[in-house]
Amino acid sequence: MTAPACNGHLDKLDGLNPTRALILQGYYALRRTATPRQIGTRQIAAWIRRYEPEESMPSDALIQLTLAQAKVPHRLPGRPRQGSAALASPFLFQHRVPPPNRRPR
Repeated sequence: MTAPACNGHLDKLDGLNPTRALILQGYYALRRTATPRQIGTRQIAAWIRRYEPEESMPSDALIQLTLAQAKVPHRLPGRPRQGSAALASPFLFQHRVPPPNRRPR
């Protein structure tokens, strides 16, 4: 990849540097095939490793900061919900009932 800053494509008005531009490039490439809730730091880092292996890998914090500052919809940091977590009551599994064929300890 040629250095985008040398070509004059990045300027101070948009606040992008080559690393942040690469992060957004990865985001929008993934956005073509995935919903915003499926795109997170790991997916963007994997895209950069696959399609731009000669570039230095940005930190997870920089990826999150870039997505937040660009105000693009994305998966929030943390463990993703599998959809069922929102449906189950948090009090459902607090008391475990032993199976009927076993004696309590």
